[in-house]
This record gives sequence, C-alpha cells and structure tokens, in this order.
Amino acid sequence: MKKILPWILKALAAGLAALLLLNIWCYFYFNVPVHYTNETGATEYKWESGKFYRKGTEGFAFGRTNNDGFTNLSDYEPGQEIEILLMGSSHMEGMNVPQEDNAANLLNLLFEGEKYVYNIGTSGHTLIYCLSNLEAALDTYEPGEYVVIETRDLAFSQEELEALVSGTVEPIPSRTGGLVELLQKLPYLRLIYTKYFNDDGRDGADADGSGPSTIDSQALDKLTAQALSRAAESCREHGVQLILVYDPTVYADSQGRGYTQTETEDLERFTACCEASGIAFVDLTESFLQGYEQQHKLPYGFLNTRPGMGHLNSWGHELFAGAVFQTINELEG
Repeated sequence: MKKILPWILKALAAGLAALLLLNIWCYFYFNVPVHYTNETGATEYKWESGKFYRKGTEGFAFGRTNNDGFTNLSDYEPGQEIEILLMGSSHMEGMNVPQEDNAANLLNLLFEGEKYVYNIGTSGHTLIYCLSNLEAALDTYEPGEYVVIETRDLAFSQEELEALVSGTVEPIPSRTGGLVELLQKLPYLRLIYTKYFNDDGRDGADADGSGPSTIDSQALDKLTAQALSRAAESCREHGVQLILVYDPTVYADSQGRGYTQTETEDLERFTACCEASGIAFVDLTESFLQGYEQQHKLPYGFLNTRPGMGHLNSWGHELFAGAVFQTINELEG
C-alpha cells in the first residue's frame, strides 16, 4: 500500500500536467467559446461576449466575439442604425476564416459606409431556424432596409416545414452551468467532444438539409409557400426586403468538371415560392461553378481539409458578398 499510494499520486500529477499542457496547446488550435440561450429569440443561442476563439481544424482562423456574442468586428449598441441584417449558419458565422474575410465585413467594405451590415449568423442555424427566429430578429435589431438569409440547402422534409409553419421548431439547447460549463471551458475536452461525440454538426459544418423522407410534392409546395410567404410578410411589416441566398456545395467529377447536387424540383419550387412572395432569391450556383472553371477555386474547404468540403472559405465569402452587393444594387436601380 505504501508503494501504491505514491504511484497513484504521481500518475494523477502526470495526468493533470498533461491535461494542462494539452489545454494550453488547444487554446491556440481549437478554442470555442461557450454558448448561452439567446433571450431575445433572434437566434437560438449566442456565444460568450468578447471572447477569443481559434479554429485550426478547418483553416487557421482566429478572432473575437463582439459584446453581443457574434462574430462582428464592431460592437453592437442597442438602437444603432443597421441597414442590412445578415442571418445564416456557421458559414455566415465565419469562424473558419479571418474576421476581415467574413461576408459581412466584405459587404461593409463594398458599401463604403453607405449601408451597415450586422451579422448574427450562428452555427447550426439552418434556414428552418433562421425563419423561425426571423420575427424576433427583426424586433431586436430593427434593420432599416434588408434581411439577408444564407441557406446551404433547398430541400427540407415535410416534418421540418410543418414545424416551422406551426411554430413548433425544436429549440437548439445550450448546456451550461455547473460542471458541464466548466468542462466546455477546457479547449482540449471541447475538441474531443466535437470530434467524437458531437453528431448534430452544430460545432462543425452545418449539414445539408435532410431532405424529404417521404416525398409529397404537393404538400412540400404548399408548406414551402406558406413558410416563405409568412417570412416575406413579416419583413414587409417591418419595412424591409427579404433576400435569400443559396450557396450550394461544388463537387468535381472524375474528369475534373464542377457540379452541384441541387435537385431541379427543389430549385424550381423554391424559386417559384420566392417569386410569388416577393422575396429576392440569389442562387450562387453559377457564380461558384464559374469560379471553379475559370480560376480553379472551390468555395468550400481549406488546405487542411478535403477539397471542397466543410465550411465556406474566404473565396466563398467573397463570391457571396459580391452577389449580395450586386443584387441590392439591382433592386435599388
């Protein structure tokens, strides 16, 4: 027993020292703030305010959340003038690219002070969640001219759309408080959890929509029309124009030619519903494919990931910002 106890103490000390060193290393490799339920309802949750973050799993980006818990370069002051509110998933959140390369910042540079873009893009916030949170986002930030919502997918199941229309979308929980929150503040444990246990994709690239499990085209047409019509009406009541931007994944075939996996029926349904509701729909497919064919660049992926997979990269953010800028200029004549 006299020999075992010192050995156990040495093992514990060695383990704690290793954990400390691993967390120091992860602080500069993968360090994500804790997120808390967003009481305004503008998003399901928001990150800790004013916190350093670092992601080396996709790209080598780092930055700091603003005082509002989002990835804007500037702090937010309640009541400040916002012309364009940007919503979307982790692709708009942009933690995998330098903050100055985020689409929101690029748009602010393009508008040269004429319009201010404020970004509340958040991991896990697919189009279903963004539309579910839209009314609260409009009430909270009171944009003056536009709401731009990014979506990586156009195919949603009947169950998802029914939940959106009925107002019963399942919330994204924030697991905070006590030991759980303490463990989340340890970067190495957060990395292990994200890599091996986090199957919902909210700390990784937001997965494409699950798509209809049982296809009922008429039901999907009706539900999509209802959801988009309601969103457009809400925007009109707040005096803003809704713009939806589709940023599909680009793949390369065996001959090196670029293509997307967008289903024609889904695109036609979405386009028709947007047109009927007065929503400006921006499809980045052609822009992404031209970029690949002419400049041999893919809008998704990084040097340390599979080509074309994962999150929107700096090139993708540039194409996104350029398309939105052009669309708004065309809308304004």
